[in-house]
Amino acid sequence: MTREKSVASFEEKHLISIMMYMSINEECKKMDIYDQITSNPRIPEKLDRLEGMGLIKQIHDPNQRSIIISLTPKGKQVCDLLKEVDRLIKSE
Repeated sequence: MTREKSVASFEEKHLISIMMYMSINEECKKMDIYDQITSNPRIPEKLDRLEGMGLIKQIHDPNQRSIIISLTPKGKQVCDLLKEVDRLIKSE
């Protein structure tokens, strides 16, 4: 299994934060990621990586001149698992 298709791919900075944000906001604009998580100029690459893993979709919205990001069914499953891990870590 390659790193690109394994849990190790989440070692890259901001990927888990993006997925946790998406777990609350199943659809958002790319600009929301910049505003709420980071203004890192590599965000497009990170979103492409998540899309390559089949976790999100990026759709150009010409009416709003923006990119809409939404979770795929697989992405929703991963978000549910990440929320469960977060809950377990926070529990006593």
